[in-house]
Amino acid sequence: MAGKGSAQRRKLSPVGRGWFHGLYAKDMQMPPAIVTATMFFDTAPAQQTLIDVFETHIWPLYRFSSIVQNDAFVPTGRPMNREYHFVEKDVQDSVGIDEYVQKNMSLPLSHDHPLWQVTTLRANVGRSAVVIRVHHSISDGLGLLFAFLPTLSCDDGEVLSKIHLPAALLGKLAPPKKASPSPSSSPRPKQKERSGNCVTEFFKSIGMFFRGVLSILTMKEDGEMAFNAKKAERKPFLQFSGRHVFTNMPPVPTSAISAVREAHKCTFNDAIMAALSGAFRRYAIENLQDKGVIDGNDCECKAFMLVGLPRPVDPKDPSVSLKNAILTPVFKLPIGDPSPQGRLRQVVAMCGDLKSKAYLAGIKLTTDLITGLAPTSVMKKIASEAISKCSCNVSNLPLPDVPVRFAGQEMKDVQVVFVNNIPQITMLSYAGALRWNMVSDPQRIPDPLALGRYFLEEFSRLAADPDASVSTK
Repeated sequence: MAGKGSAQRRKLSPVGRGWFHGLYAKDMQMPPAIVTATMFFDTAPAQQTLIDVFETHIWPLYRFSSIVQNDAFVPTGRPMNREYHFVEKDVQDSVGIDEYVQKNMSLPLSHDHPLWQVTTLRANVGRSAVVIRVHHSISDGLGLLFAFLPTLSCDDGEVLSKIHLPAALLGKLAPPKKASPSPSSSPRPKQKERSGNCVTEFFKSIGMFFRGVLSILTMKEDGEMAFNAKKAERKPFLQFSGRHVFTNMPPVPTSAISAVREAHKCTFNDAIMAALSGAFRRYAIENLQDKGVIDGNDCECKAFMLVGLPRPVDPKDPSVSLKNAILTPVFKLPIGDPSPQGRLRQVVAMCGDLKSKAYLAGIKLTTDLITGLAPTSVMKKIASEAISKCSCNVSNLPLPDVPVRFAGQEMKDVQVVFVNNIPQITMLSYAGALRWNMVSDPQRIPDPLALGRYFLEEFSRLAADPDASVSTK
C-alpha cells in the first residue's frame, strides 16, 4: 500500500494549505478547520479494539501518520502514539455527549502530532459515542468516507455498494451501466438539424461556464432577514462571534423524502433544499416575526452548497482518496416564495445548474485561480467576503443505507460537526434516515430545534399536494 513505511514529504495542496493556515482573514477570528464525527453505539467499542482498527487501517495512510511542517506532510517515523490519539471519558448520558462536542468542536489540534484524535465517551445511561476529530487539511468529507471504508462492515455485501454515490465519484468501482433500450424505428435527425443542435448546445455550455465564473465573483449580499447579521456587520467581513452552539436536529425518515420525490419526480437533493428553504421561511415568519419575509421584501437568501469532486478510489490504497476536492457553488434558497411547490420548482431549476459540467467547470476554474495563483491575502479577502455574504453553509454526504459496524459494534447514529461564522448545516443519510445538525449563533437563531421541526414537517407539506410534477426534465 502506498504510504506504508514511506518517508516521502508530500506538499499540501493549495486548498490544504488554506485549511491549515486559515482560509479567511485573521480579523474574522475563525476557529480552526476541524471536522468532528460522532458515532453513537448501544455499547461503544472496546478501547483496545478501537486502537487496533486505527493501527491496522488508518495509521498506514500517510496523512494520518504525518505532521505538517513547511506546508508538507512529513511522516513521523514513529509508532502511533496511543496515549495522545486515544482518550476515554465517562459521561452521564446523551446530554453529556452533546456538551463534550459543544466544548471541543472549536478547539485546535496539536501540531506536534498528526492532526487527529479519538475520544470514547462511555455513557452511564443510554447510548455511548466515539468522537473522531480530524483537521480539514487531511481531507474533505468524501475522502474521509473512502478512507474509513475498510473499518466498516455490514451483513450483506460490501459497504461501498450500500452508498448511493454518483458513478462519476466511484470511477472504476461504479456499477456497470444498464443497457440502453434498442433504438426505435423513428427516423434519425437530418445532418442539418444535428449541426444546429450542436451549435446551440455549444453556446449554451459557454453561457453556463461564464455563469459559473460569475456566480462567485459577482455574488451580492443576502438580505437582512432576522436570522442574518445586519449588512453593516458583514463589512468588510462577518466575524466569528464565538457564541455558536451545536444542535442535533430531529432525523428525517428517508421514506418522507422519497414521498416528495415520487409526488414531484424530483431528486433527493431537490426535496432537501426545498424543505430547507421552507423551514427558514417559516422560522423567520413564525419565530422571528420577520416583516421583510412576511411582506416578501429583500428575501435574498443563499447557501454555499458543498459538492464533492471525483478522485481516485482504490480499496487497496484508501490514501489516494484523501483530498480536498470540493466545490462550493452558491445556491439561492427561495424563501420569498409562499408556496411549497413554488419553492420546489425554483430549487429544481437551480439544482439543474449543478448538473451542468460547464457551470461547475466555471466555478472550478475560478476556485483554482483564487486558491492556486492569487496571493494569499487576495485569496483570503475573496473567501472572507464571499462567506460573509451568504446565509448558511450546507453539506450533504451519503453514508450506507443499511446499519454498519465499526470496530465490532453497530453504529446506531452518526453526526458530523463543523464550525463556521454563518450557520453550518451538515447532513448525512444513513440507515433509512437523514441525520443532520446545525452550528449557529443563538443571537440569530435562538430556537434552532424549531427550525429542525419545520424542516421535518416541510416534507409532508411538499408531498401532500403533488399538484403537478415540478421536474424540469
